[in-house]
Amino acid sequence: MSDERMPPRETDDPRERDLARRSGNPSVSIWLILMAIVLLGAVVYVASAVL
Repeated sequence: MSDERMPPRETDDPRERDLARRSGNPSVSIWLILMAIVLLGAVVYVASAVL
């Protein structure tokens, strides 16, 4: 299959076309998830050292 997208049809709802255009990108970056896990680990480490 080619990577080209089909042109929007005239009967499509503009909101649906907008969602289809944006759906190619992930909603949350993998780096953001990884940094959140690292930050959570640091908070747990500091909390365990203090308590």
